[in-house]
Amino acid sequence: MSMLKDDKINYLNIGLMFATAVFAFFAPFETFLLAYAFLGPLHYLTEISWLHDRQYFTKGKYDFIVLLVIGVLLSTVAFAQDFGYKWEIYTYFSEMQLSSKLVVFALFSGMLFALVKNIFVKIVSCFFIFIFVSGWLSPENIEENQSSTTVFALTSLVPTLIHVYVFTGLFMLYGSLKSRSKSGLMAVVAVVILPLILVFVLPVNPKESWVSNYGKNAYYAKGQGFFNTNVEIMDHFGILDEPKLTNKQFLDSIVNSKTVNAGFTPNEKKRLNDSLQRKSKEPFVFYQLNDERFGQTIAVRKALPVNPKDYFWSSVFFSTFGIMLMRFIAFAYLYHYLNWFSKTEVIRWHKVPKIRFFAVIVLWLSACGFYIYDYSLGLSVLFFLSFTHVLLEFPLNMVSIVGIGKEVRSIYRNGFKPLNSDT
Repeated sequence: MSMLKDDKINYLNIGLMFATAVFAFFAPFETFLLAYAFLGPLHYLTEISWLHDRQYFTKGKYDFIVLLVIGVLLSTVAFAQDFGYKWEIYTYFSEMQLSSKLVVFALFSGMLFALVKNIFVKIVSCFFIFIFVSGWLSPENIEENQSSTTVFALTSLVPTLIHVYVFTGLFMLYGSLKSRSKSGLMAVVAVVILPLILVFVLPVNPKESWVSNYGKNAYYAKGQGFFNTNVEIMDHFGILDEPKLTNKQFLDSIVNSKTVNAGFTPNEKKRLNDSLQRKSKEPFVFYQLNDERFGQTIAVRKALPVNPKDYFWSSVFFSTFGIMLMRFIAFAYLYHYLNWFSKTEVIRWHKVPKIRFFAVIVLWLSACGFYIYDYSLGLSVLFFLSFTHVLLEFPLNMVSIVGIGKEVRSIYRNGFKPLNSDT
């Protein structure tokens, strides 16, 4: 590709970032919902097709099967949760924290597949990786891991915000360094600075914040939506405004709240009873978000006398930090998709057999139909594609990271010399 054409694409991307920031500023929830429902499925389908033609950037022809199987297992658990099936596999996953373990295992093994060709080394390494992850994220360490930002990032943020923002930025940086493109580096700087301005510089007035009823209900999606991700982030970093409860309210929340206690395992209930004996005289708030979608169950933590939806509603939609966080989420997701489609001529994801291209379009239109009919149903039906495409991309993420290191070393030795030939 000529440098002139490369520059045009990079300047287009900078323009798309500004447009994305505008939408994220004025209507962050609706911006995210529309991007996720209509651009998301087309991105999953086209990227999986593109990755398949490039052997998923792994050293072995069948390495991707490991990541695919993990996607199937996690999707089965999510399906059981969303549709209320009491499958043994779901109970087992919850009790053993297997979803968290599989997400982290997929990340580490995906990186391994990008670097190692010897099958014996890969098998042995995968075995030890799983042993390590199983011990690290075992139920016995749950209380310690709940406060760990590293564990939180690996289990909750890698499949979501790190995937759409950090890995996108790394992919852009690798491409810019590889082609020695100054305009590409300008785009990388813009993708860092614009969200900072959007979140921390532009004014936030919760009282004047607007979000439609559709936006609120679709974002919550009957308890299956990204609402839980916002709560997890705000809770982990101590942003939630938690009311002080009287002792009676605290006890009532434990004794009478079927909604809160329904998802607890026997071990969790035992710890809860022990907590009651120790802390019944203190103002205390307790809640559980039993959400396996993004690889983490927030286990026994705080007692809540009301439905989690009612409790967190204002924090997510009408608090200062809630709006700031949503602006970033909206920017990250919309630009992630736009970046992919803007580089069609570079990535050439559309260069596939006609029958596959036709299948992609049919599946995409069907996916849009599910979201239009019922947003929560769309999330459930499309979970396999949305989550598995993240897992299958892990080897590519590793290739980008290693590639950045190689290009930085080359530039250090030889200088930043623009490439005049097509790349």
